[in-house]
Amino acid sequence: MRVLKSLLAPALFAALLGGCGGSSSRVENYVPTRLVAFGDELSLVNPNGSKYTVNALKADGVTLDCVTYPVWPQVVADGYGMLFPECNPNAIATTVAVMKASVGAKVADVAAAVAAFQATSVFTPQTLVTVMAGQHDILAAYAAYDAGTLTRAQAKTQVTAVGKTLGALVNSMANQGSGARVLYATPPNLGYSPYATAEVTRTGDADRATLLKELTIDFTEGLRLQVLNDGRYTGLITGDELTISMTDPTKLLANGLTNTAEAACLSSAPLPTCSTATMVSGAAGVGTAYLWADAQHPGVSFQSRVGIAALNRARNNPF
Repeated sequence: MRVLKSLLAPALFAALLGGCGGSSSRVENYVPTRLVAFGDELSLVNPNGSKYTVNALKADGVTLDCVTYPVWPQVVADGYGMLFPECNPNAIATTVAVMKASVGAKVADVAAAVAAFQATSVFTPQTLVTVMAGQHDILAAYAAYDAGTLTRAQAKTQVTAVGKTLGALVNSMANQGSGARVLYATPPNLGYSPYATAEVTRTGDADRATLLKELTIDFTEGLRLQVLNDGRYTGLITGDELTISMTDPTKLLANGLTNTAEAACLSSAPLPTCSTATMVSGAAGVGTAYLWADAQHPGVSFQSRVGIAALNRARNNPF
């Protein structure tokens, strides 16, 4: 956990590690020999080390620092002494993590990426997989509702079905214990995002934020009900619930946040070009004080917390 200790207060760091569930007793520690990250850009490290969150800069204020402000699969990899080649600035010879996430990936794209990977490689119990997807499926269903091509009920049914598809994919990767060990994270609840607020303003319909909340819930319910509830093979991280918790105005100080409603990045520096040098005045100089990096993507603090929860799952579940 070398990267993240500097991001969170010690007491909060300890509370997160101790409060994420899982068994405290194990016969032996689970030590994966490989990590593979699937999903959309919320899990992505680009070839140049940039990420779809606020990017840290080195002391010169110009050079990208891809190690600081990691995305959640990096946190998990770091906990097991692994690095993604996309962010290995010191060229350390170590066990390699594999990046298979992609920008804009829907669940169908993730399934295709998994199939392509399995065409040349085999999931074993020593393979640790991370996956977070669904955000773009939720946004697509919302766009179809907005365009009038789906009713509200149809949009909700559609995302539930896609959630079930992702759940079936998680099951297939785990393969009843013969495959990988899978950490699957639910996407952030977009009903609490700056995008939802903008949609309410654009349409004059306060229900738009509620619909985005419902679509996120429908997707996650489909996913969670489909995955076989066996902690020996899979571990759940509830990114949707974390969004709600971090938005609670009574917990801002405890969460280290100052703003949960607005985007930290200037519109002139869209992700993944946003850095600590291109932030709004209220967030200038740091990347951790705002919940959202841009209108649809959560920022550094969310990524940190999901990563810590995921690493805790891997360490405490009976993998």
